[in-house]
Amino acid sequence: MNEKIEIMGISLDTCSVEEVIESINVHWLQEESLSTYGTLTMKLFMAAQKDPELKEYIQMLDKAVPDDPEVLWAAGLHDGKIEEEISRHDFMATLFWLLSQYRNRIFILGETLEDAEEMHRYLDEKYPDIVVAGRDCLLTGESDQVDRVINEINAISPQAVLSCSRTFELEKFVKKNRKMINSRVWFSLGNCQEIWKGPGLKPAWLGKIMEKNIFKKMVSSYKEEKKEI
Repeated sequence: MNEKIEIMGISLDTCSVEEVIESINVHWLQEESLSTYGTLTMKLFMAAQKDPELKEYIQMLDKAVPDDPEVLWAAGLHDGKIEEEISRHDFMATLFWLLSQYRNRIFILGETLEDAEEMHRYLDEKYPDIVVAGRDCLLTGESDQVDRVINEINAISPQAVLSCSRTFELEKFVKKNRKMINSRVWFSLGNCQEIWKGPGLKPAWLGKIMEKNIFKKMVSSYKEEKKEI
């Protein structure tokens, strides 16, 4: 599946994990501008309804992978294969495997230094063949941190940047600074706490149910308003 979808007025290309990996293999060999890949969640779409920058970020992505089954529902898609990929977090697992096979030099960027270190520890334990050439965080309170992070990435010139964020500041960062970053591919992995902390982290199931309900109401309201126009 590789098709154009629309969710609450936001149009983008979405595809399966296999199609994303094929696209990544092509972009490794290109020396054009930074290629961007990202996961799509309910939280991201809800936040984008209030934040034009996030809407622009989603539409900027070269390829996107749904990370919540409700995203497929909102787009009117029914694909059992992709639903299974979502439940198993196949995109991240396949991406990390690919990076380890290629022994790519990567840069890890977190919103906080703790997040960057957590991801580094996870990759070092599970995928030791991935070469982490550098890591840093965006939210330090320093006025020049954005410029410092860009300069640090460019000095290393990694093949890929992996970003993990909880409040979408890194998504805004890559949207604003895409043309200034010297790397081949950027992977926005969203809030991947549950992935690297493993089964010991209990999901906030009640919060997830509330999030699903709010998201579905927003999507339904948008569709009803669109009908009336």
